[in-house]
Amino acid sequence: MLSFITDLFPAAYAEEKHEEEAAVAEPAEEEVAAEEEEEEEEPEDIKPEIEEACGETSACTPLKHHLEECTRRVEDGAHEDCIEELYHFLHCVNECAVPKYFDKLV
Repeated sequence: MLSFITDLFPAAYAEEKHEEEAAVAEPAEEEVAAEEEEEEEEPEDIKPEIEEACGETSACTPLKHHLEECTRRVEDGAHEDCIEELYHFLHCVNECAVPKYFDKLV
């Protein structure tokens, strides 16, 4: 019975190294080094900076103030949500930010 199982599932030992496996391992190390170089070359994400600037514009400042007031009321125990205020503020920020994203891409 044991020989039947060993015939179906041959044993592999860690000490054995085949020339093919050694050749395959070397390019993998080179690929890892190339991937690390690519990660280092990624540009900085400009989105948070642009959105922060847009949130401080004269068009979005009143909406941000309403959102902050609503958040304060909720933290004080009011039974409401600030979804509407959040949507209005984010819409204003997006209207300002989207053209700037594309200007930076060009």
